[in-house]
Amino acid sequence: MVRMLGSRVAVGALATGAAVLVAAPTASADDESSRHEEHHGGGLDIGAGAEGAAVVDTPHTTSGNSLGGGTGFKVRLGSQFHVPLVRLTPELAYGYEHFFAVDDTGTTFDWNTHRIMGGIRLGLGELIVPNLYGHLGYGWRSTADPTVPSAGGLAFDAGVALDLHLIPHLSFGPHVEYAMIDASPFVPQWLALGVHADLVL
Repeated sequence: MVRMLGSRVAVGALATGAAVLVAAPTASADDESSRHEEHHGGGLDIGAGAEGAAVVDTPHTTSGNSLGGGTGFKVRLGSQFHVPLVRLTPELAYGYEHFFAVDDTGTTFDWNTHRIMGGIRLGLGELIVPNLYGHLGYGWRSTADPTVPSAGGLAFDAGVALDLHLIPHLSFGPHVEYAMIDASPFVPQWLALGVHADLVL
């Protein structure tokens, strides 16, 4: 009787162990599949960044107004396509830049610029992802300087960025870009250095 009971316990233990061994790889595979779906495929990309700017070619107005440095931000909305080691993101962007300026008499005539653009962003990698990006669209500038009429024209930017993907769905890092607005006769051109973050849903 004791032997029979012992045999049944042993058989039950063996069956339970076998079930655990079979189930473990399945659970591991399910977890791996879940992680794969989380990190690959892409989704809606919402991005924002802040930056400082240095004027490349300072426009000199009739009043002697000269642009100095500036600050600004950019917001982006796109659709990211993600396969292993490659991230491609067509996107729309709005950018704002405020430039500090002073004329010959010391009067402050700051400039404000706005840009609405479409473009694309290409990233290579998974954890540390270098990016190339560019945008093209329409931009305009305005200032209180009476010798500089408000004007608009072709807006363009191109830059490089480094994204760190340390948190699921969230990346952040630095960027540097060249930007311009062809708003004749005074065309603002600048280099921007800043930080940005992206959330992929």
